[in-house]
Amino acid sequence: MRRRALLSASVLSLAGLSGCLGDVRRRVSGRVTASHATAVMHSADDPWIRGGLSADSDRAFHAELFTEAPDDVYEVFTDDYPRKPRSFDNDVRNDDYSAGFSLLAEAKMPRAEAYTVLPGGDGEEGWAEWDSVSLPLRRRPYGDGAGLPDHLRDADELLCTMLARYEAESSPSTATVTVYDEERGGVVRETTARPWSRS
Repeated sequence: MRRRALLSASVLSLAGLSGCLGDVRRRVSGRVTASHATAVMHSADDPWIRGGLSADSDRAFHAELFTEAPDDVYEVFTDDYPRKPRSFDNDVRNDDYSAGFSLLAEAKMPRAEAYTVLPGGDGEEGWAEWDSVSLPLRRRPYGDGAGLPDHLRDADELLCTMLARYEAESSPSTATVTVYDEERGGVVRETTARPWSRS
């Protein structure tokens, strides 16, 4: 009797495990697609993201993952964030998180080396592990700074703040964000983004 009970328990455990493996396979094989993104250049003296980059920070890249709407979107953005002209706060608050997630990223650079970051690059968006995604970004230089708005021509350091929307069947718990150089190729920056929480 004991042997039969043990065999039955083993069969049930294996059946449960095969169901879990099926869930993992479905999640890994699902597509992750960048649907749209917006990048804005502004002075590093006016940081937009709480806990992000500023003129005083030593870091040159920062990213936050949004898998659900924050309780208060203004805990995400600083008082320097120009709420009326931009739509980042509205997009973060009103995104359809049942069908995807958002990535909020910042890159800091000297004005003479101005560049934007947008989805793309040498890699492809996709599941790297059962609950982690790989999100490549491409760095596109401004050249000598031509094309920058007039009010940024005297800034010592700039921030490029980007919000990208990704469509996916599931929400990741982490994202490996890699910035590739569009002109020369190769990795410029890499970081791990986690769902935003006020710390």
